[in-house]
Parts: sequence; C-alpha cells; structure tokens
Amino acid sequence: MGIPKLTIDWLLDSDPALRWQVMQDLLDVDKETVTAEREKIPHSGWGKIILDTQNGSGRWNESLYHGKWVSTTYALYLLKLLGLPDSTPQTDIACEQLWNGGLFQGQEIRFDRTQTTRDLGVTALTISNVCYFKYDAKEIHDVIAFMLSQQEPDGSWWTNDEPYASDYIFEVTLAMLESFHHYGRCYPDRKKVLINSISKGREFLLSYHLYLKDNQPIKSQWTSFSFPAYWFYDVLTALEYFRSSGAAPDDRMFPAIHLILSKQGTDGLWKPGKKHSGKTFFTMNEPRKPSRWNTLRALRVLRWWLSAKEF
Repeated sequence: MGIPKLTIDWLLDSDPALRWQVMQDLLDVDKETVTAEREKIPHSGWGKIILDTQNGSGRWNESLYHGKWVSTTYALYLLKLLGLPDSTPQTDIACEQLWNGGLFQGQEIRFDRTQTTRDLGVTALTISNVCYFKYDAKEIHDVIAFMLSQQEPDGSWWTNDEPYASDYIFEVTLAMLESFHHYGRCYPDRKKVLINSISKGREFLLSYHLYLKDNQPIKSQWTSFSFPAYWFYDVLTALEYFRSSGAAPDDRMFPAIHLILSKQGTDGLWKPGKKHSGKTFFTMNEPRKPSRWNTLRALRVLRWWLSAKEF
C-alpha cells in the first residue's frame, strides 16, 4: 500500500506521540529509532503537558473518574493512546490511586461515591490502564474472572442490569475486549483463560459487521471517527482494536472498510470526527483541518486489511 510522501511528511510534522506510531505502523522504521522517538513523549509535547498537571497525590483533577476528560482515569487513558512508555515513574502512583480507590469487593471497579452502581465499562477502562502501565494490581485476576463471568450468551457484555444498559452493549463489549488485550500482554501466561471469551466477543461485533443492523447503522454517531474516542464506540476505533490485538481481517468487515475509504478526502486525508463534549487537556485536531490522528489510524487499518487480502 503506497502512501504519498507528502502525506507521510505531514504526519511526521507533529508530536512525538504521533511520530513514533507513524514510524512503526506505516514506515516499518527500525526498533531503535522508534524507541528513541517514543521516549521523547514524557519530556515534550502532549505527554509532558499531561504529566505536568498531575498533582502530588498522583491524581489528575483531584478525581479518579469524574470531571471528564481530565480525571485520573482519562489522563492515563490518553497517555496510553499516546504510547507513553510503561516505565514512566509517574504512572505507577496514578495506577495505585485508581485501583485502590475503585476496587469494590475484590471483583470490579466502582468510582461513584457510594459504590452502589455497577459499571463494567469503567472496570474495563481501569483494567486497560493498569495493565498497559504494568501496575501490579492486587486481585486483578479475580476481577478478570468476574468480568469473564458476566459475558452474555451472545458474546456481548452489559454494563449493568439497569434498563439503559441495552443502549451501550457495543461500547462495553469493545471496552472489555480491549481490556483483555492489555491484560494478556501484561500477563502472557494467563492468555489461555481469555481465548474463548475473546472469540465470542469478537463474533458478536462481527455478526453486525461492526455497526450495521438491516444494512443501516445502529447508531449514526458510530460513523463519525472521534479521537480520542474515550468510552464511546465508533467503526474506526473498533477496527483499530482488531488490528492492534492481532486479529485476522474478516470478510464481515467489508462494510466497515468501505466506510473508512468513503471518509477519505480528495487530498488523501481524513477529517476529525465529532468532538465529545467535556473539558480536555488540549486540542489535538485543528478546527476545520484534516486530522493527523484519523489519517494515521485509517491508513494503518487499511494497511493491515490489505496486507491480509493480497495474495
């Protein structure tokens, strides 16, 4: 898959957090060069901005979860997306705050003040964060066992048993699958306990071609590629999960791939999706300008897809 030099140069003219991913995922640059670029993240640009706003207790915005999108949960989530090296010292105390402050009955994470409301999506986000940063969370294997036990017969997960939960099945299912991906990387000897559940979860998403029912989008907002996605679901974010987790392309992804291609502009770039409302640390997409992040994400998904389809 040939990418114009002009596009590559434009992508590289950015933050270290984006440059190292372009080097690795689009250019196949040697590991040493990629690592050197990635190690700049804590010291410059977006990564440094986030780390500099962490308080002495290890939290952001004095909050574990609330105050989106600048709470401790979403600061770590964003640092994970940027590719902050997992050895960065500041993340250890943040993960400790997150885990110890949210662990409920040794089997899930709850951040509401009274811990009365189950939210498996929040549990999944937390697992992804602490596992990405390789924090040795107590009882994490028990939490994973609980998460596995909550999977529905059709392969999906519901955030809880409240009536509104049916509106967020895709969001929670993708979050769960992403958390298992990071857990498996952190604890490779435990991967085998996840295999069946991951297969069923992927099958659930694929049975809807990632976003369709009766050939129509289940939610129109899923066709807008917001970055960061946070806890929201969209087609590009779903495809990114399948790519990054090492899944093989599936023919049922054809409509999703076609959607990605349809969003490419005549300049070969992708625009930003609708921005999720809330306070942020900074803006990574210039208003009314193409999105470097969406262009990178779309190109590497297409590269993954085409590499498996070329014979």
